[in-house]
Amino acid sequence: MNKLDLQAFLFEQNPKRRELLDFVSTIEPSYRISIVRNHSFELIENTIRPYLEYGGLGVEFSYSSYDDSLSFLELDLAADAVILWLDLSAYEMQDLQSFVEERIAHLRSIFKGSILFSPCGGDINFNVDSLKVVHYDLSSLEQRLGNLFFDLRLEAFSGTKLSNNSILEISRDLGLNYIPALLRPSLKGLVIDLDNTLYQGVLGEDGFDGVLLSDAHHQLQTKLKELSKLGFFLSIASKNDERDVIELFEKRTDFPLQLDDFVSIHANWERKADSISAIAKSLNISTDSLLFVDDNIGEIASVCEEHPSIGVIWAKDDALVTLSVLSNYPGLLKLDVRIEDTLRKSDTIANQKRREIQNSLSHQSYIKDLNVQLVFDVDNPTDIDRISELSNKTNQFIFSYKRYSPQQIELLMRDDQSAVVTVSLSDRLSESGIIGVIVLVKQSATEFESEWGVLEECFVSCRALGRGIDDLIVLGGIRVALYSLCIEPMLKVEFTKGERNHPAEKFCSKHFDTFMASAAGFEYEMPLDYISVTVK
Repeated sequence: MNKLDLQAFLFEQNPKRRELLDFVSTIEPSYRISIVRNHSFELIENTIRPYLEYGGLGVEFSYSSYDDSLSFLELDLAADAVILWLDLSAYEMQDLQSFVEERIAHLRSIFKGSILFSPCGGDINFNVDSLKVVHYDLSSLEQRLGNLFFDLRLEAFSGTKLSNNSILEISRDLGLNYIPALLRPSLKGLVIDLDNTLYQGVLGEDGFDGVLLSDAHHQLQTKLKELSKLGFFLSIASKNDERDVIELFEKRTDFPLQLDDFVSIHANWERKADSISAIAKSLNISTDSLLFVDDNIGEIASVCEEHPSIGVIWAKDDALVTLSVLSNYPGLLKLDVRIEDTLRKSDTIANQKRREIQNSLSHQSYIKDLNVQLVFDVDNPTDIDRISELSNKTNQFIFSYKRYSPQQIELLMRDDQSAVVTVSLSDRLSESGIIGVIVLVKQSATEFESEWGVLEECFVSCRALGRGIDDLIVLGGIRVALYSLCIEPMLKVEFTKGERNHPAEKFCSKHFDTFMASAAGFEYEMPLDYISVTVK
């Protein structure tokens, strides 16, 4: 079943339990999730496969025995994520909240990957953010289903108090939203068609005042606007005259979406596959980080032929269907929104202005004109979450694909044999925030030999690439890391070639050929005469 058939099956046919059970997955498991529970999760697993398939995920689940004590003795420490699946009604202790907090803190200390905590059958209230876990709250589902949330008659057979209705809805939500968010980086942008997608009608025939904004299309546009505010790039790919498109958004004040919600507008008569290529290039991202929404099946087929890894939504006449797919599309749930998400849009728009300046001035004059400022910060614990986020979403300029969890970053910062350097960037056009990370580990053959630094990982946000300071970001970060560890300027570089990290490979070939096989002398002088650099 292809992606569009799956869309119809999951969002228009509203499959029943038997249809979900009969679904045969075509994706081999590439992720493992360990289930720690005191009631059954197997019914979720039995119906979740089609939803995981829609997100392109193959998942193998492993289980603990039913364990009210939460000993974690059967925990799969090599799993990609843990789901803590608890029925709180099984406990009779007075201070249940303290018990659960202590057990989660212990789990967090022994497992470094993603943890999702989902309780039912009781009420505890504590700050899961402080424990670095994702709280999957079932209370809203319980309120909506009311008496249908539990089915105590079947508990002896099913192993859980949760009703069949609850199981089906949880399977859908976990499979489409939460599990993809736990296991993979989120998408970065959406490319949207206009005619009969964002409204009813054809702009070139009906005019800006003739296209109809139905209530469903209003809701769809509102959802897209929310995604823009969360840091997703919105772009337009439409076969219309650009002047008509601009007039449409300037004069249709009833549209929730306005021109400034879009980072790129490609309204022309060229192939949409070409427009998408241009959009990806302007954003400096891969097309597999984009979601394309269009009502024309021919356009979708043409785009997928050229960009087979792009996400697609086939927009329907009933915009509520399109809205349902968009609201549950794998890769659009952000479990944590950070300051960098709010900076991303303005920073990307500013990149267009930077390119104009870059083309008109010499390199040094360009940097001076922008008043570029870099800040290198060593082992700052307040940066841990952003470092982990960036390591798990960077795909093009990344050296070794370490994909650090917050706990792994914290351990590296505490270790006096390693240094974690963040690079923050700003200029007169925008604040970029943390855009790069260097992880350096001290090594020596024996305690009597000289020490050297191993570049364990380096990753840089695509937003910061191509501004003429790539060398300074990476090489300057390495220099800061070496000095922070009091190491002689000797460096060895680790690099793993992947499917998409060609920019990092190209950088390594240029700068690190002599550093791959063994440690070698490293020298780099920062260009302080025309750029502002701060080291913390």
